[in-house]
Amino acid sequence: MIRLIVTDIDGTLVKDGSRTLPAELVDTIGALMDRGVHFVAASGRSQISTQRLFDPLKERICYATCNGALMGRYQELLFAESLERKLLNEILADVRSVKGTVPFLTGAGIMYADSDEEEVIRWLREGYQEDIVQVEDMSLMPDEFVKLSVYDKKHRSGETFLSFCEKWKGVVSLSTAGAMWLDIYKLGVNKGTALRWFQKFFGVTGEETLALGDQQNDVEMLKAARHSYAVGNAIPEAKRAARYVTESCEDGGALKVFRSLLEEKW
Repeated sequence: MIRLIVTDIDGTLVKDGSRTLPAELVDTIGALMDRGVHFVAASGRSQISTQRLFDPLKERICYATCNGALMGRYQELLFAESLERKLLNEILADVRSVKGTVPFLTGAGIMYADSDEEEVIRWLREGYQEDIVQVEDMSLMPDEFVKLSVYDKKHRSGETFLSFCEKWKGVVSLSTAGAMWLDIYKLGVNKGTALRWFQKFFGVTGEETLALGDQQNDVEMLKAARHSYAVGNAIPEAKRAARYVTESCEDGGALKVFRSLLEEKW
């Protein structure tokens, strides 16, 4: 029996940058939780953005945001993995040399930018409903941050960041999220480590866990669940990591998986 569901959001549950969940998803997830299933939204989004998307369920679900660097529940931080400040500044300086990119830092909730790329910032505010504070220089901020995310204006993240990732591989965790993003966080942190953290937190086994995803940053998560699904629009790497492939995000693949659980005898 499934007791824990951990799922990606953008490209899996909804289209990238969606502001709301379809009513059918809200009702189905709510019905699963009524039966005692724990639900974790695992995303590269911040916790603020994720809570706003899941507004009707925000007080009931758990969060593994910033690709697993931050775990929490409504108004409660459970666990966080921050990037070491000196190392973060070195990486931030290096990523600025990659042309056509825009860096952002994420703390426990708010995103920060020191760029004048208003179009990208507006898209994040209006689409992902992120709270973004513009500062003069992110490298001078004393705060702790769990993620450095870098937007690729050319929408070719795998190509744009190839040499950068080779340079920093083994120093920090890096993963692309679709064609637009590179996410950087503490070495060893990913959605798979977040899933295992919640398994331990709730006393749930891999056999009792279901995971869904579509991108490179979902691979470790898919490997950590016995019942793992890639949506039909997933990249080949995610499909290879999953045991099953369901229909695409646009065709409601995740919703159909959830509904099939409700149809089972409990």
